[in-house]
Amino acid sequence: MLHHYPDPGVDCRWRDSQRWWQALTAPELRLVISCDELEVFRFTRQGLPNSRELLDHQRHALPGNGQDMMPPEALWQTLDTVLSSLAGQYWHVVVVLSNQYARWLVLPWQAELRSQADREAYYLHGLQQAFASDMQDWQVRAQAGGYGQATLVNALPAALSEKLHAVLAEHRLSPGVIVPAWVLSVNQALYSQRQQRRSADGWIVCRESGLLTIGCLMQGAWQQVRQLPVGQQWQQSLVQLLQRELVVHPEHAGLPVYLPKLNGVMQASLAPFEVLDILPAHGLGEAFNQSMRRRMADASPAV
Repeated sequence: MLHHYPDPGVDCRWRDSQRWWQALTAPELRLVISCDELEVFRFTRQGLPNSRELLDHQRHALPGNGQDMMPPEALWQTLDTVLSSLAGQYWHVVVVLSNQYARWLVLPWQAELRSQADREAYYLHGLQQAFASDMQDWQVRAQAGGYGQATLVNALPAALSEKLHAVLAEHRLSPGVIVPAWVLSVNQALYSQRQQRRSADGWIVCRESGLLTIGCLMQGAWQQVRQLPVGQQWQQSLVQLLQRELVVHPEHAGLPVYLPKLNGVMQASLAPFEVLDILPAHGLGEAFNQSMRRRMADASPAV
């Protein structure tokens, strides 16, 4: 289960969509795919590009586990049922995938890389070395930093992307965005930094029931991304990881941790690290808020 408060227009930006005109004009259909759950959100449009209102929220249990490289087969039958009533309608479709299906890597700047082919070969080689896999059947994307800065690389199984496109096409729908869940946390954190006029520094954490994905940002440049399997004592596991990182990278001392307190986080539980709450720019109503708080409480150990 993904522990994330949806914030349409902020966590998933229109300019990142392959169907940006729909992102600006259509209501949003958001499919959140975890190993153990499919969540379906429908947001109405309220006029302004970032203005949404929650229309409907559904949850469907799935029989997967946190070790799988692909979602369980039951997902596709569930998706077929969900999408059958929406076939051919005008939606901006956002697909959010569990971070367990993604691979992340920060690669250092290489000035000698001149062509796109050279860069793609560099990204693929880096992934192969980091994950001991040939990565040939993965879709690789890269977000290059500024001159001299590292590149953020991510990969998703090509078979997963192809299957999603095929299922949506059967219902005359096209995805605008297919993205790992950590990206939503990053977009929310960066938005919060701009709104509060804070520097582009910090640990940005995305929490799922059995997995934390943590990225380190310093002066607007990515330093690393780590994925950490966790259990009920996930807060303790996070503190231990950050403390180990400080031993290796003492320059990271003092960086805040961006993590919504909706996750049940207390400042003392992550001491000595400063926790900065990520408040959604657009609330989805008190009924949804109460539902989220109950879910987070059920999934969090007492502190």
